Amino acid sequence: GLSQNRHFNFLQAIGDHLRGLGSATPSTFGVFLASSRSETSEMAFGGWTSSHLVEPLSWGGIHDPEAGHWIIPMHGVRVNGRLLDICKDGTCRAAVDTGTSLLSMPSEAFAPIFEGIRHATPLTGHCVGTGPLLQIDVGHFTIVLGPREYSQIRENRNKAPKKLKFKEGPVAQTTTRSDLRCFPILMAMDFPEPLGPKLFILGEPVLRKYYTVYDAQRQQVGIARAAHRQGPNRDELLLQVPGVDGPRKGGRSNPTMFDVFRWRVAVRQLQWRL
Repeated sequence: GLSQNRHFNFLQAIGDHLRGLGSATPSTFGVFLASSRSETSEMAFGGWTSSHLVEPLSWGGIHDPEAGHWIIPMHGVRVNGRLLDICKDGTCRAAVDTGTSLLSMPSEAFAPIFEGIRHATPLTGHCVGTGPLLQIDVGHFTIVLGPREYSQIRENRNKAPKKLKFKEGPVAQTTTRSDLRCFPILMAMDFPEPLGPKLFILGEPVLRKYYTVYDAQRQQVGIARAAHRQGPNRDELLLQVPGVDGPRKGGRSNPTMFDVFRWRVAVRQLQWRL
């Protein structure tokens, strides 16, 4: 998008072509990343696709456009509502980058964020439900990421089994599993000035949940929640019922008739237990 020289700017070249075709926003493009196999990722040039939005775009200016990056000011970061100290001096920045697969942050922020959002899985053994929230304040908009966006299932291999102690009284009901955890998939990267030292990179976890629009002429970035396909996919459907197969790495993304049959049987069995 942005570049240090007009002659090497791809957006400028395609913008000149779109301007010749009568586009009102030739220097603008929008990015949509699919969240399942039933969707198709899209990059729209000369504007954006409004059907990918579930709310109006919120626009914010670019920090130092001459640097050649889509970097926006960042006012703060919260872990489940708790404000961290890293951005209190006002020097935090966030780069919106389609080429980064993970959420990246300075080493200084990695440990408190990682420890604050990792958690045990529910009894059904997945990381697509409720959990600690990671909130990124970019001034004009607050980005909110949940377990679905920032974590993957991992086994607790280093955890020694607890010795059972029997006590009198009612049986305690547990809501989480001790053998699985929702492991945050984060990356620590430190950059020297002028990009760093407090540069966060908003990669695919953010760009998949949110639709982003880049306006090189106005030097602004727009962001809004993306409109994804409604309803659970095959893995999510199976994870909703204990005793049914867990997530699989391959295969169909939509539930098959056999999946629905097994789901209904499991529901009946669960109701009988209750």
